[in-house]
Amino acid sequence: MQEKIYKYYQWLCMFLCFFIPFIPVAHALSSIIMGCILVLAVFLLNKGDLKEILQTKSVLVFLAFFTIIVLQSLFVNGVINDFAELRKIGQTILLIALLSIIKNPQNLKNAFIAGAALSSIISLFNIIAYVIATGNTSFYTGEIVEPLMMTQRLYLGFFNVIALVFCLESFFNFYNKKTAKTYFLLATLILITTLLIASRTAVILIVFVLISTALYKLNSKARNIGIIVVVVGGLTLVFTNNNFSKRILYAADDQRESFVEKFKTHEPRYLIWKNSFEIFNENNNKSIGLGFGKTQELLREKYKKIEPVKKREWFIQRDFNTHNQFIDFLLSIGVFGLACFIALLIIILFDSKKTIYNLNIYFSLIFFMFFENPFHRTFGVFVIALICYTILNKNKIKE
Repeated sequence: MQEKIYKYYQWLCMFLCFFIPFIPVAHALSSIIMGCILVLAVFLLNKGDLKEILQTKSVLVFLAFFTIIVLQSLFVNGVINDFAELRKIGQTILLIALLSIIKNPQNLKNAFIAGAALSSIISLFNIIAYVIATGNTSFYTGEIVEPLMMTQRLYLGFFNVIALVFCLESFFNFYNKKTAKTYFLLATLILITTLLIASRTAVILIVFVLISTALYKLNSKARNIGIIVVVVGGLTLVFTNNNFSKRILYAADDQRESFVEKFKTHEPRYLIWKNSFEIFNENNNKSIGLGFGKTQELLREKYKKIEPVKKREWFIQRDFNTHNQFIDFLLSIGVFGLACFIALLIIILFDSKKTIYNLNIYFSLIFFMFFENPFHRTFGVFVIALICYTILNKNKIKE
């Protein structure tokens, strides 16, 4: 009976990992799946497993971090205003514990790869259909390209980076040629999609992942060739791909000569981060922060002062958060809370050092958090939990 429950539990966890890229189109389904996983976990999780999970240093520090920010919110910032973000951070810890029941991480990695690949295929078909219908091959703006994808460009690119790392790990560690070839083809599909949607963050991470993997896995001759191909290919993409050059160089703006002025005009994060640091400087209690709800409220007030009116209305309509997880924690839970979070990341780093693949997904997550707040989104929480589980799992593939 126990084996049968575990089998169902494993399939549900695999489906949850597969479903991560599709959460924006069917959010309720992810909650139902997680509820079923939680019910089955009651029958599978024994005292020994629970003790093992709680004795993991990273999990303990994560729990301590969560306890601190809950107490801060409860006594200082108002737990009701912060409930949505606190729930997601707590959900991350719960998911890490639930996934830890699965002893073979490869099954969950395969499920996530399959989900990212299917999401990429759907996005590719949508883009091809758009080009055929409109004759327009310029789809670098979010208003055009994001409706064609299963999720936002930034997140789809990040999911593809993590899936690419999992594919590379499997390609180099599986000695069956047919299996290795399958992972290579999946990696190629994911790579093409990421380049086509022109996700700047994802392309930078892909270059980093490919170079670091080549340095670690290939012999000296193949390593040098591989690095040259990646670097030359990356530079060629930037300067020859019309969509990508318009995204990264703002080539469509012919009114401003300075790249800095183009960046200030077209990159919303410039104003978001500028306003965020203004809020931090105006805060009299920097050590414990303002709370997540108050931070967003003050950002909205800042957006009301943006000129011109069209840009102001766009910022208010999009209701942008800080778009940087570290700035978000600095404002919301203060210097002390951010220091606790950084301590957690440092501890996870020591667990990541065992394989180049874990290091790659770790640094990819850190880099991603400089441009997005994954703890604010359900699919962000799920992929963080998957990454932490992969890094912390004792039965992961060792090199």
